[in-house]
Amino acid sequence: MSSSILATVYESRTQPSPALPTHPHTLRWAEVDPARHAFDPTAAPAVIRRLPAAARVPGRPPGRPRRDAVAPKRSTAQAAWVDAMDRDLTDHYGRWASGWRWAHGEGDVDGGPVVAWCCPEHSITTPRATLATVAAALVEWRSWLEHLGARFDQFLPMPVGATEHEVLEVWERAVAHLVTVVVERTEAESAWYVHCQLVLGWFLSAAGVPDEQHARLLDDAIGGRFRSWSSPEPSVVAGVAGRLAASVARRPGA
Repeated sequence: MSSSILATVYESRTQPSPALPTHPHTLRWAEVDPARHAFDPTAAPAVIRRLPAAARVPGRPPGRPRRDAVAPKRSTAQAAWVDAMDRDLTDHYGRWASGWRWAHGEGDVDGGPVVAWCCPEHSITTPRATLATVAAALVEWRSWLEHLGARFDQFLPMPVGATEHEVLEVWERAVAHLVTVVVERTEAESAWYVHCQLVLGWFLSAAGVPDEQHARLLDDAIGGRFRSWSSPEPSVVAGVAGRLAASVARRPGA
């Protein structure tokens, strides 16, 4: 992703539109950090059944295509309903919940970690089953955020009194680890690197690096080295980790 695209993503975070669903690409760590937002996964199905959108799940032609089958054309009603459900979820739980539809590969939102939800064409079936799928996707997304939070805690806070060399080592290990985790979770499908860059940005935030510095740091480190449908070679991951670690550790004010 180019620096201009990253800059647009980061700029859009400061200009939310209440009339539109939240795009998960724009989420900040403060908005998704599980430590800041309570969630009861066991209550999610009942909560979702009470949301306004739950009363108007759109219909679809008989038969349920496989996730890997050629999908029928997405209807306007289906797309509008998914957006309405997304708004209901974020209104109830907060902006973090918008990641429920960030599916693997070329799903509803390209390149994400969610398997339970694919897209309206495949995931909207009967009202009861569709709402259950939404709940499963929300719980799966939340579980992923909790998993990332635990991974961040393995490396943060940085050791007090550590030498520059020691700080660099921690950053390199952390970045390489997180890239590997995201590759495994997304299976390196379409646009997986977009989610990877966001996860690295979240780690930068958790480490106290100002948001306005993220786009430049990430673009300088990654610079188009990640590709859709392709797991990066270990040498590429190591190179990205090394560049990002050096840039972060040696930036002004670090």
